[in-house]
Amino acid sequence: MPIPTVITVYTILLTILLFSFLKDFNKSREELEVSENLEGDLPSVSVIVPLRNEERNARRCIQSLLSQTYPNFEVIAVDDRSTDNTLNILKELACRWSNLKVIKGVSTPDGWVGKNHALWQGVKESKADWLLFVDADTSSEPFMLTSVMKHVLENKIDMFSVSTFQVMETFWERVVQTEILSSIYRAYPQSKINDPKSKLAAANGQFILIRRSVYEAISGHLAVKDKIVEDFALANLVKGSGYKLRVARATKLIRTRMYTNFQEIWEGWTKNLFFGLGKRWSLVSLSIVILLARGIVPPVLFVWSFVNVVFLGARTPATLLIFGESIFLLALIVYLGWQTTRFFAVPRYYSFSFPLGAAMYIAIILSSAYKVVSGRGVTWKERVYRL
Repeated sequence: MPIPTVITVYTILLTILLFSFLKDFNKSREELEVSENLEGDLPSVSVIVPLRNEERNARRCIQSLLSQTYPNFEVIAVDDRSTDNTLNILKELACRWSNLKVIKGVSTPDGWVGKNHALWQGVKESKADWLLFVDADTSSEPFMLTSVMKHVLENKIDMFSVSTFQVMETFWERVVQTEILSSIYRAYPQSKINDPKSKLAAANGQFILIRRSVYEAISGHLAVKDKIVEDFALANLVKGSGYKLRVARATKLIRTRMYTNFQEIWEGWTKNLFFGLGKRWSLVSLSIVILLARGIVPPVLFVWSFVNVVFLGARTPATLLIFGESIFLLALIVYLGWQTTRFFAVPRYYSFSFPLGAAMYIAIILSSAYKVVSGRGVTWKERVYRL
């Protein structure tokens, strides 16, 4: 097949793919309504927070949770054998707040992931009707708990998870985080997760609210004890068991800063991505092909055709067609990038960072796969997991 024909077919297929991305991305915008009041006999809630070496985040996270307006809740902070000042911060806060319970976690048993075991310990200390699992790198507005409880009670939801406002302050956060998170949102649109007829299930481990009865029925974190991506595993268990799973955005109620520098970004996503792809090489290959086709090939094609047409004078119908197609694809991808930067509230000029973001995404996928398959294991919070 002639090269111009191949590029034309590629342009058509990529255009279809990008428009489907835009369609799915726009379906991930349902925002949770902020509610200030909730009346009646309200169920109890245990907010359980796992913390390991979180001295940077512990105070802000726990204080924001203790400041909730919801009348019937407690906060259980599980220190997962931190080696920094986390436990001392928690003890200090416990002296000031009567509804804060601090647990000094025990060693993680064989076969368990640290976070899962910490949450499991927290659940055993709870008697509440509802369990809310919140990551330590989050910060909640005072009406957060009231808003989410009103939503789940009115809609008779069994498990509820939200996507939070992602704080991105550094160059690498804005380049890599936007690329990876937007890919996840496009792959798991809210409309399909919330559709009981669809088998698609997902949750955000930064925030998972679940009925205690449902949690116990599926054996909770015991059932996913060895899962790195435990949030998706729980969501699949809940939805697969016939319970009502729902997700929404809650960017007005919760903020998260997952990582603060390149090293944290690399280590954090290296831990997750190969497991998130089910440790399946077919999905790894497909992801890399899509990233190459969407993020790397279009700018390379544009530069190549630009040089040929402008500098080398190769103005044949074929080269002019390729040049025009490359401009069209580049414009479409920049528009997708513009939508992404708007979605994540980062400066619009990061719309042009997609080649670097795609390249880093590919590199992290390969690093994650290599570490798992080679037996070296993935690292997180000074622990190595070989699963």
